[in-house]
Amino acid sequence: MHREPVTMANSMRGTSARWAKIRDAQKSRRLPCNLCGQPIDYSLKWPHPQSFSADHIRPYEHNPDLRLDPGNVQSSHLRCNQSKGDNQHYSAGMGSASQVF
Repeated sequence: MHREPVTMANSMRGTSARWAKIRDAQKSRRLPCNLCGQPIDYSLKWPHPQSFSADHIRPYEHNPDLRLDPGNVQSSHLRCNQSKGDNQHYSAGMGSASQVF
């Protein structure tokens, strides 16, 4: 039995279809942006900055095993997701605490 060697190209085969299912399931929940807390206008289409974007909570660049984990996805605005980038400790501008606790 011949096995194809594992390469980046064939290890990602089928990933886009699986990601589309995860993204679409998250979008169907119609939640507000989990990064800024504001509502998302789901009628806006990509690449509008306020359109829906499925955000990896723990960026897959640092956590490749979570790339297709539905539990690692949250709703966000495209702009918020792009601002976050691959930063695992992103805060959507909540500012600093008003006092030390």
